[in-house]
Amino acid sequence: MQLNLRTLAPALVVVTLALAGCKTAPTKTSDTTAPAASGQQSTTPATAATVDFYLAHKQPGAGLREISLPDGKLYMQEVPVLTRADLTDAAALVDRQGQNFVGLRFSEAGARKLNDISSKNVGNMLALVIDRELVAAPLIGEPLNRGVLAFGVPSAQAASEIAAKIRGDAAVPPAGGAAPAPAPAAKP
Repeated sequence: MQLNLRTLAPALVVVTLALAGCKTAPTKTSDTTAPAASGQQSTTPATAATVDFYLAHKQPGAGLREISLPDGKLYMQEVPVLTRADLTDAAALVDRQGQNFVGLRFSEAGARKLNDISSKNVGNMLALVIDRELVAAPLIGEPLNRGVLAFGVPSAQAASEIAAKIRGDAAVPPAGGAAPAPAPAAKP
């Protein structure tokens, strides 16, 4: 299966995340075949991005879909293990060294799922797919039992845009500028 690759940065970067106990290679790949979460109804607006998490592996296997990346291949499961419904918040973050991240906070039920999934899949990856585009595939280095996940991105702008998409914000302000001011109210 082939995908068109769009990267968030000129080069693929691997960032170690002590907070979430994982590694990530922030890439953005158009995924025209990522399945939608079937049978699930979303409480988010119709314009909100589709947000799904899939288990991914480094080696091919039964029931896994091959995804081509600049530095190799990734093999993703067909069914998401977590969805937007499992999240409560997404935020753009910066650490003390100036690294940019997107931080995700899971609901109580989502945190239990994340802990269970990560405990059983140390050494595999948790692929984040937004609107059928692979955004990140953090390597699960240890059980993620705090109900949070963070992954590195190349810039503050990328972090803001990804977090806004995940939250389902209607409009993302353009880079380097503020959101447009609302139109003045009409006077009677």
